[in-house]
Amino acid sequence: MHWLDRVNPFAKLFAAVLLTTAGWLTPNAVSAGALAFAVIVFIAACRLPQAKGYFKIAALVGSIVTVSWLISFLAGGASLADAADHALRLAFRLIVTTGSFFIAIETSSAGTLLAACGRARLPGMFTLVLVLIVGMIPLMREEFQNIGETQRARGLELDRGPILKRVLYALARGVPLMVQTFRMAESIALALSIYGFDPKVKRTSWRDVRLLTVQSSFPLQQQPR
Repeated sequence: MHWLDRVNPFAKLFAAVLLTTAGWLTPNAVSAGALAFAVIVFIAACRLPQAKGYFKIAALVGSIVTVSWLISFLAGGASLADAADHALRLAFRLIVTTGSFFIAIETSSAGTLLAACGRARLPGMFTLVLVLIVGMIPLMREEFQNIGETQRARGLELDRGPILKRVLYALARGVPLMVQTFRMAESIALALSIYGFDPKVKRTSWRDVRLLTVQSSFPLQQQPR
């Protein structure tokens, strides 16, 4: 178990929000780059299992953001120095945001977060949404890796060749990932429906009526005996 796993998940999410806010309030690319470098060093020092994959994605996305915004600012009439400063600042802000939440989510299991929400007596709907978000991100990452392995098996060299070619291959992985994400969301919604989830009541249950099994939508404290 990593030492960050024992930290309260709300404390980690709050720290991630603070880092993200600080990143978006940086006045120039130098300060944003220093903050992004600190986040990257902390992730490397933590030695999280998925850190290597995050570094690859962060480098790829950061390059795409820098180049696209640099071209956009230059096309808008900005000078090269201003365009580079704004483009790099946006890329570094993105790294700070994704890196801080990467640490918080990778070291917080859905069960730990559910226990923390129950201890804090948070509303059920808020707890459900928060736990589903945290639980879906690792599933999406695993699905993204599976798609990459499938494409490699079919002969696509995802980690070789020019950067433009690698970017196009990475974007091509987004379409099946989106399809699989919608399928997972539909499966979760179907499971909640089967188990009698109803946002209008605090809790649902099942009860047996002789030879039949019917769904009871009464809260537990109001069930007839």
